[in-house]
Amino acid sequence: MPYVNNGGVRIYYEVEGDPGELPLVLQHGTGGNLDTWRERGFNERLIERYRLVLIDARGNGRSDKPHDVESFSQLNRASDVVAVLDDLKIDRTHFFGYSMGGLIGAAMLQHFPDRLIGLVLGGYNPYAPRSLAQLPDTQAEYEREIRVRPGITEERRARMLTNDLASLKASVGSWARAASPPDILQNSVPKLFFAGTEDPSYEGAKRAGSEARNARFFAIEGKDHGGAGEAVEIAAPQILEFLRSLSDVEVTGD
Repeated sequence: MPYVNNGGVRIYYEVEGDPGELPLVLQHGTGGNLDTWRERGFNERLIERYRLVLIDARGNGRSDKPHDVESFSQLNRASDVVAVLDDLKIDRTHFFGYSMGGLIGAAMLQHFPDRLIGLVLGGYNPYAPRSLAQLPDTQAEYEREIRVRPGITEERRARMLTNDLASLKASVGSWARAASPPDILQNSVPKLFFAGTEDPSYEGAKRAGSEARNARFFAIEGKDHGGAGEAVEIAAPQILEFLRSLSDVEVTGD
């Protein structure tokens, strides 16, 4: 199993694609895991051009699940990604995160911008980050809700039932401390923001696309937060065009 230890927290990851291609980290949202990208079809659209590095964020999937809010600091979230990159001997990478994955991307921009080539942040407002997850009071209530939730695949339902509610609450509780300092958005790393027009994150993402340095934005019309995250046929071509527009760099890795 491909785990890396970051300060006592084990982080699970998988790698797909040609080692000769530029790396692209994919970071999922709250309550998901790295299989989210496969289910939504992003892997299939991105793997022909990039070496995909899929990470289970701390508190999710097969990674360890701390219960204290402090464990989910922006520095810890970003250093998890760096630990994976170091394990793979990757110096610099593209990064695509959605929702909480966008929060982690912003943490990378704040703490480790030199490890980034380009940054794609979907469904994320860097000015006022907040989780849209609605969590019940107890683990039993959470599991009951997931078992009867309509509109999700059985594979996704099974994955969500492995979540630890106390860890999810600690992760969500950290969002209030995660606003990006204004100068971070002026970092020269190229940035692409996107959001559904019905997503509460829409206005902040749109604003970032115009105010941040070296940034772009596109909207997914008529989609809410969840819908935009699943709109692979609309989002993938825009993401690929953005990443391809960036200068090639030397690929390093195993």
